[in-house]
Amino acid sequence: MITIYLIASIFIAFMLTCDIFILTHPHLSIKKYPIFFLSFSVLFFIQAYLNFSPLLFIILVANSILLVKFTKQLYSFFYIPIGYILNCVLINLMGFAAHILWGLSIEELNADKFSLITLDTCTIAASCPVLYLIRRLLERYLIHTFEKMNKKLLALISSTLLLCAFMSFTMASFFDTLEITRREFFLMVASLILYFLFTISMILIVLHTAKKNYEAQKKVEYLENLNEYTKNLEMVYNNLRSFKHDYVNIMASLAAYIDEKKYEELGTFFYEHILPMQKNLTQKNGALNNLLHVKILELKSILYTKLLLAVNQDIEVNIDIPDEIDSVHMDPVDLTRMLGIFLDNAIDACLETEHPVINFHLGKMNEDIVFIISNTYLDKGLSVAQMHKKEATTKGDGHGIGLYNVSEILNRYDNIYHETLTEDGLFIQQVQIS
Repeated sequence: MITIYLIASIFIAFMLTCDIFILTHPHLSIKKYPIFFLSFSVLFFIQAYLNFSPLLFIILVANSILLVKFTKQLYSFFYIPIGYILNCVLINLMGFAAHILWGLSIEELNADKFSLITLDTCTIAASCPVLYLIRRLLERYLIHTFEKMNKKLLALISSTLLLCAFMSFTMASFFDTLEITRREFFLMVASLILYFLFTISMILIVLHTAKKNYEAQKKVEYLENLNEYTKNLEMVYNNLRSFKHDYVNIMASLAAYIDEKKYEELGTFFYEHILPMQKNLTQKNGALNNLLHVKILELKSILYTKLLLAVNQDIEVNIDIPDEIDSVHMDPVDLTRMLGIFLDNAIDACLETEHPVINFHLGKMNEDIVFIISNTYLDKGLSVAQMHKKEATTKGDGHGIGLYNVSEILNRYDNIYHETLTEDGLFIQQVQIS
């Protein structure tokens, strides 16, 4: 009997390891697979030897947590329960086929080594293409939804899959030592399949709803950014109209000083009133001109809104966008949230200094998009690591979640490199998106 337990445990471990390979490749190092194989082999052997069903929960949860740790993707928690449920359904379908063709009962299949090995081999051969199809469907339709999903919903779906896995195991193992008719065998297999399909259908409905909610939120964000961008364009237009309206009066004032030969007063009037107005208008027009290279409306909107806000607060804003930017491999909502937080923090920090300065660079490095935001700041003793912790702040209550939120956003992407550093009195945020 121990030999049967060992063979069954090894084949289940091999099945689930193959499942992990198919669903995660190439996001998991080849060196990690033996760890899963050994873990599954030992734990399933202990479960079979002790005949302790609840151990299945521990096996699936422990290895799923390990998979999340290795892949750094929360949604990979689903993979092992999905693989186990599918294997459970397929192995019972194979068993039913063997029962119809050769009249073998469940007890006979489980007791004979050759039958057990053949059954498990056929299950692996059948599950691989099905899991590959599942992986392609996930990549095409659901991965983006998983990445945006909050942790509570992820936990709910994970719990549902774990419960389904346990119920499938319980329903199938209940008949392992019983003599059942072909009709009862058919009803057991049909119940497994229907329960699996019902569970997956419920999960798909939840995911579809979550996806629709996300798309609706994205549209709202898009409209808000468009509205903000329109307001800022109107503000620039009004400033230009105001300047044009005042132009005649300014010229008249200059003429009066010249007519009366009050050249000293003319110089004072020019440097105190005319030059600051020209400098401010030049900065605003410069910001607008530089942003002409940005072809993504959401990105242009957030940049113009925040940088113009900085200019209006008498911050020296230096903008460098040498390349045309028409695509960024990051969700527009996440991109605008990230840049909004960085620029808000830069504005707040530099206003505390004697000479507030913000430098903004956006360009291409090979095929990557690079953002560099630097600003003057006062060192208040917080390290870079501390700044990214939740509620770490020097601004008082109600602040301190900005950089933490950015970290949460960026953790969902594996194509983004982010670095925060301080250098020569500047606080610098660097983001490279490949």
